[in-house]
Amino acid sequence: MRLASTAAAFAKRLRRTPLRAWPTLELGVSEASVLYMAAFLASALLGIVRQVLLNARFGLGPEAAAFYAAFRLPETVAMLIAGGALTNALVPVLLRAERRGGPPAGHRLVNLTLTALLTLFAPLCLLAALAAPTFVRSLLAPGFAPATQALTTTLTRIMLLEVLLVITESALVALLISRNQVLLPALAIALRNLTLIGGVLAAFAIPGLGILGPTIGSIIDALLQLVILVPGLRQRGYRPRLRWAPSDPDLRLTARLLGPNALSGLSNYAGTIVDTAFASLTGIVSTVGALFNALLLIGLPIRLLGMAIGQAALPRLAALGVSDDLQAFRALLRRTLLAASALSLLATIALIALGRPVIRLLFERGAFDTAAGDLTYQLLAIYALGLPAYVATEIATRGLVARYDTRTPLLANLVQLAARIALNAALLQPLGPVAIPTAHALAAAAETGLLLLVLRRRAS
Repeated sequence: MRLASTAAAFAKRLRRTPLRAWPTLELGVSEASVLYMAAFLASALLGIVRQVLLNARFGLGPEAAAFYAAFRLPETVAMLIAGGALTNALVPVLLRAERRGGPPAGHRLVNLTLTALLTLFAPLCLLAALAAPTFVRSLLAPGFAPATQALTTTLTRIMLLEVLLVITESALVALLISRNQVLLPALAIALRNLTLIGGVLAAFAIPGLGILGPTIGSIIDALLQLVILVPGLRQRGYRPRLRWAPSDPDLRLTARLLGPNALSGLSNYAGTIVDTAFASLTGIVSTVGALFNALLLIGLPIRLLGMAIGQAALPRLAALGVSDDLQAFRALLRRTLLAASALSLLATIALIALGRPVIRLLFERGAFDTAAGDLTYQLLAIYALGLPAYVATEIATRGLVARYDTRTPLLANLVQLAARIALNAALLQPLGPVAIPTAHALAAAAETGLLLLVLRRRAS
């Protein structure tokens, strides 16, 4: 996949396309991959700006603590249902429904899914808002001072609105990307954090606004994601409607695919907790912080390569799966894996060669000294060795989703989690902190091998 030539060709195509046709422009896998990469990169840069401004305005004081703590509950719920899980589950079922009944069948399925999920989660969010004081005092932030707990409760209640918005956006995104119309979804990704940044700037300008600035900004941010999608949805003739049919076969299939997808997200979340726990057992206090920074750096190429390329290929793979053209399915999957693997190998080399100066440039100031930078680089270099496996897992998972299989990715993820725990326990004493990324890389390689083995059977 020649990124520069693909990007140039895509830019030329945009110039030749009337602006009103951009929302429904159908892209190939290469074009969509480049677009998603640019979107994830823009989102990451805005995320850095957001964090710099948050630190500058609120530091690590009580308001910042309340904001970060309050973000956990809606973030977790949104991650389980909407963090790609719902979109990925809907795409293959949408394509099957539209193949059978045309676009109206797809629109009906989206409305059925949204009605079911919002009917379920709206009361849950209300219940969570009512239970927020007890939840904050007992579980989320028991060590906070009473005033900070009260602020955390208020912020949690506000942020619960974001859950409903993100669920809605995830379902509507599926409708567009199922037809390879990814320009607006990519733009929504690129502009994440924009209004949250605006909220922090408002807090600078209006001191009395305080942490409510970024909190309200995060809600507007989720609303902006929806607004960006509207032109594409209108051009496709979609109109939101309340539809209730819990026994609908397509809705049931969507739910069957969504459940394991969401649990896989929970398993990944548990993996970060496991790594943090073992980091705390090393006896070296700086390990936890070094691990966090190393994961932050390795996360960017995973999003740029694995998630971007995998998400770009999913609609094509799902369409070929629906039409039962398994020969073309295998060919596309092979090309996608080869391209992503080649790029991930280059990224691995770059991280190992340039990781140390990058860490020095980004992090080494103040209390973050040279020793902390050295430890962060040791962890990053080992994580980088597993990058091809992390990227291949993202693509293989979407290949299986395209074949209506989300149970295998969940089982493989659970195997990977169990292997990480066992390897960490065995390697922690002889290796120290480097045992954690070593266990992660080895377990990820096993997960990738298992996924590819099953995918080969599903595609034959």
